Amino acid sequence: MYRLFLAVRYLLTRPINLLGMAGILVSVWALVVVVSIFSGFLQQIELHVRSASADISVHELPAWAEWTPLERALRDDPNVADTARRLVHYGMLSRPGQRPASPPLLGRSALHGGDQPFLFVLGIDAAAEARVTGFGSWLENPEIPAELRVADRTRPLAADAGRPRVLVGLERLQREGLHRGDTVVLTSGRLQSEPDGQKGLQQVTLELVVAGAFKTHHGGFDGNNVFVDHEVLRAALFPDAPDGVQEIAVRCRDAATLDATATRLQRAVARVLDRGDDRAYGKVQTWREKNGQFLASVEHQRGLLKIVLIVIMVTAAFLMLATLSMMVTEKTSDIGILTAMGATPLGVLQVFLACGLTITAAGVVLGLLLGTVTSVFLEEIRQFVLWATSIDLFPLKVYNLDRVPCAIDPLWLLQVAAMALAVGTVVSAWPAWRAARHDPLVSLRGN
Repeated sequence: MYRLFLAVRYLLTRPINLLGMAGILVSVWALVVVVSIFSGFLQQIELHVRSASADISVHELPAWAEWTPLERALRDDPNVADTARRLVHYGMLSRPGQRPASPPLLGRSALHGGDQPFLFVLGIDAAAEARVTGFGSWLENPEIPAELRVADRTRPLAADAGRPRVLVGLERLQREGLHRGDTVVLTSGRLQSEPDGQKGLQQVTLELVVAGAFKTHHGGFDGNNVFVDHEVLRAALFPDAPDGVQEIAVRCRDAATLDATATRLQRAVARVLDRGDDRAYGKVQTWREKNGQFLASVEHQRGLLKIVLIVIMVTAAFLMLATLSMMVTEKTSDIGILTAMGATPLGVLQVFLACGLTITAAGVVLGLLLGTVTSVFLEEIRQFVLWATSIDLFPLKVYNLDRVPCAIDPLWLLQVAAMALAVGTVVSAWPAWRAARHDPLVSLRGN
């Protein structure tokens, strides 16, 4: 017991030791708060991507793939509830008589939505798409102003006086100043056989009427995609493929078995597209696999931040090492008195080791408590700072969020605590070992 008493007494009489505790506290707090933000952000991004994706997608289909046999093969699987075919192409959208605006030097990433004229054109059957994905809810999103909503949600892509319609993401529609009923021109291209047998690119322009806006929770999807009727896109770009398909969206009955279902569907697609040339045609992926690279980039950023914050903890540990080493030097006479009174080298080591562990434990506990409270009330803190300084620490609109995300992982808290305690123990051991090796006679002389 005297060892702990002496350790606490030494710490209280040397306020400089609070620097070491503060360093541990700040590093633990940062590890908890920053990782909680990124974990919550990753969860929100996954929800956003999920809301704009089918359960399973069949894509990278060859040009000669046909919808009818593929649909039949996919529906044979017991977990497939419905399917919807898509044609996917590229194009640029502009007003009649105007050239598309030049893209900015640094366009926004898929996280925020495209701000470039190049986009994906999805040719869909609106009724089938609504049965398989959240297409219907995308048109009814409450954030869409009334004047930009689709007039007939049951037939959103029905022709307007013989002119085909197009659905545009809300942000792109507002950014370009378009309104429902405006005429736009889709510029694209298709490969055409030349007299010499070569393939040449033929420009295709398609005049469309804006049917209205759609909005998912995934800004990248909204900014980079537009919808037109499947038959309109097929007639304009794929006239020689009446039963052609480039992508198939699949809705499953049991979302918990998507991986197993995707594996079975991959085999079914391979059988349909088998041409006996040992080549694999078509790729079947779950929504998570299809967006794996995008989600992995966010996860990678979280991992990099962990490394940076751990470096802060190491820096705090060196600060604690310096203060403990100074204390051992200052307490040379006390060490001599302790040994003269019968304290063993192990006892002296335990006194100074207890000093370091007390500093570490206090920093860890306070850091965990403060970090958890900060994480829980991040949105309130953001609003207060915004009110007091007009500085927005976390601009929600940029990330399409309602509040600052937060996800506290108990396992991560335990890992942080264990890591900090381990670092504190290692750092405390060196000064304690030095104290235990002091010669009693030299220590009593104060040298």
